[in-house]
Amino acid sequence: MDIVVNKIALIPALTHGLRCWIGEIFHGASEGPLHWIRCQIAVLQILRLQVNHVRDVLSSKWLGLSEIDSLKGGLSHVNTGKKSKGGSSGGMQASSPIVAHLVLIGGGHAHAFVIKNFGMKPLDGVKVTLITRDAMTPYSGMLPGHVAGAYTKEECHIDLVKLCRFGGVRFVHAEACGLDTENQLIMLKDGRPPISYDVLSIDIGSNPRMGSVGQTGNATAITPVKPIDGFSARWDAIVEKVGKIDGKVKLVVVGGGAGGIELALSMQIRLRNELKNNDKDPDNIKVSVVTRGAKVLSSHSKEASKKFASILQDRKIEVLYEHEVVQEQNGTLVCTNGKVVPFDECIWCTQAGTQQWLKNTTLSLDDGGFIRVDESLQSINTPGVFAAGDCAALYDPRPKAGVFAVFAGPPLAANLKRVLTGDTALEPYRPQKSFLGIIGTGTPDCAVASRGPVALESSWMWELKDWIDRKWMASYSHDLPDMTGADSPPPPAALAAGPDALAALAHASMRCGGCGAKVGATVLSRVMNKIKDLVLKPDYVLVGLDSPDDCAIVKSCGLANVHTVDFFRSFIDDPYIFGKIAANHSLSDCHAMCADPQTALAIAVVPYAVEDKVESELLQMMAGACEMLAESGCALVGGHTCEGAELALGFSINGVVDADEAVRKQGMNVNDVIILTKPIGTGTLFAAEMRRKAKGDWITAAIKSMTTSNYKAAIKMQSLGMTSCTDVTGFGLLGHLVEMIRGTGLEVELKLDSIPLLSGALECVKDGIFSSLQPANLRLKRAVLNEAEALSHPVYPLLFDPQTAGGLLASIPPEKVDTCLAELKKLGYMETSVIGHVTRRDLSKENAAGSILCV
Repeated sequence: MDIVVNKIALIPALTHGLRCWIGEIFHGASEGPLHWIRCQIAVLQILRLQVNHVRDVLSSKWLGLSEIDSLKGGLSHVNTGKKSKGGSSGGMQASSPIVAHLVLIGGGHAHAFVIKNFGMKPLDGVKVTLITRDAMTPYSGMLPGHVAGAYTKEECHIDLVKLCRFGGVRFVHAEACGLDTENQLIMLKDGRPPISYDVLSIDIGSNPRMGSVGQTGNATAITPVKPIDGFSARWDAIVEKVGKIDGKVKLVVVGGGAGGIELALSMQIRLRNELKNNDKDPDNIKVSVVTRGAKVLSSHSKEASKKFASILQDRKIEVLYEHEVVQEQNGTLVCTNGKVVPFDECIWCTQAGTQQWLKNTTLSLDDGGFIRVDESLQSINTPGVFAAGDCAALYDPRPKAGVFAVFAGPPLAANLKRVLTGDTALEPYRPQKSFLGIIGTGTPDCAVASRGPVALESSWMWELKDWIDRKWMASYSHDLPDMTGADSPPPPAALAAGPDALAALAHASMRCGGCGAKVGATVLSRVMNKIKDLVLKPDYVLVGLDSPDDCAIVKSCGLANVHTVDFFRSFIDDPYIFGKIAANHSLSDCHAMCADPQTALAIAVVPYAVEDKVESELLQMMAGACEMLAESGCALVGGHTCEGAELALGFSINGVVDADEAVRKQGMNVNDVIILTKPIGTGTLFAAEMRRKAKGDWITAAIKSMTTSNYKAAIKMQSLGMTSCTDVTGFGLLGHLVEMIRGTGLEVELKLDSIPLLSGALECVKDGIFSSLQPANLRLKRAVLNEAEALSHPVYPLLFDPQTAGGLLASIPPEKVDTCLAELKKLGYMETSVIGHVTRRDLSKENAAGSILCV
């Protein structure tokens, strides 16, 4: 019965389409035979998509598929990647030396395809890196629906962390700010060292062109639609603000193109609904559109323009035609015709503009600042550099629309692989001259399909658009396949890279051990020279890296010495971030004892590769590490490097402390309060990330926590009378708490609800995802007095979760707790929490061997 009902519900969509076709037959015939033919082709193409939609929905219902499973399989008219025989998830084989480095700047639609394609058809010997400012990249086609409330953020964003894990692509969470094409280096913001490349592709989108408005008045009062993450955050604030205001709110959208009009209609619907939900008058919101054009949707057909002019009028959205904004002044927009338009919120959605840093490169740009490319999407003046999406100026110009970035993905991926393998016969990208745009109105009962001279309005157009968008998104999220297969043949990238790469490959299986596995002196010397400004040179270091010898010589200062060491292999693919985390983790033992770390010796393992790739890898890792060491006043004075299967790093840290002031693990007193300075959950999160089960936002939040030093927290708590302290690392929260109370005759009442957790940690544990060290840590459950009761609490498994660069676990006198919490939050430890208190152990209890009560 359900199937019959759905068939009946879908039949009107097709019959309406046929009526539209018949209407266009007569309408088109009146304007000449060529126009008539174009109309028929456009309508037939729209109907073909709708037939596919109806067939897909009916077959899914017949097979009883869930909503997620029904979206699998991709779209017949869009290439979202095909599975290859013999491929393997993870891009390149671990045993293959790296001979070439492909870098992708930006997580746009074309690059999403490239990443997926490398996961399905990897090139051995090629390392692929994505540099992106955003861990979650928006799909532009679903943004208006998100604004209207039809989609959640997760539904309309591609999780680049997960996609990169699938593609075997290194994810670098950073923002490019410059390009040295002569030396093939990418400059990054925030002081990161440049990243080298052999082949480069740029897909960074565009920004609205604000002209003089961006330099005059209070430009911060205007919210540009791009970059979308900034707009999305501001939009959430606008929705919250409007819901609380009792008076009138005037929202102005600058831009009369399809994007601006669709946003204006979607915003109006969302804000009116928000007011209704708050028992307020929906007419309090007034939306206006300001455009310099004489009509809306000027790049579409006159029929589409007429339809939307009528829809805007029916929705009482005022359109100010031929109003070009030149300035913002005290909450008003000043136009060239002298008119002044007041606003409470202004959204800027005009023609696309370039990102400023491109203008400072040697790449050939068009008059708008976009990268000029040939038909293969390669820069016309810089071989080996490609561009796609809005940032590219195509040889045959097209509008700045997402559809062209989507269709550029397959030829871009093919050409990047051909260049990497020395193939000079590149594939041309010939974008279609007309494209289907289904433009929403903020409600599911009306959307308009615009293609060529045709504009069809119907409720089923929204259903068709929703189906297309969700299917495309599924192909980059839950429809990513499991890749299995045999080993790949010898890598063609090594042949293209030249004699050095071939030599590296030939010797890959017989690398020496012992000192023969060291990184070469020339490479090491170059790396140390490049990071010399990051290394501290304190007076107490008599012989260090500035004049290296067999040993470093450090002057004694009369205090007690502390020595600690940590070492682990990389669990994160970005060597710079890994270097920061490894150094921070190693320093943390000193911080916990309130000792001053003075010197560090490094032990670094770098995967075997051709010489320049080893140098780049080592430079990135040690630069991150040196930044973290310097933050704690610790000088790198030497170390050892060697080749290995995986990236790994550790440090031997040497510090000093007044022996009478050192804070030990054991020292807590009855009635002391237990404080934890950072949230827990890194173990389960990165176990989930390896399985592509963790959201990108979860991982970026965890990285931020792991790169936050414990130094300031330790000093502050020491000044407030901290009685004991340790850092939470591999043994988990419970394991380190047991160390603090073992043999003391004390007991800790642990408040499970108060333990701060990293975003996503609870979800990962609920899905049964744990670190491989979890079973060993679980052996300490015998310390829990009420284990049977505690087992039912969702946080309980996270007590055993091993932490990397975790926070400090400390005991504080009760009278100092409020001050301590306030001061730590001022220092940036925002999730510092009281998680328990100390009591004297009751030996009369049944489980007298236990020492922790979970409540």
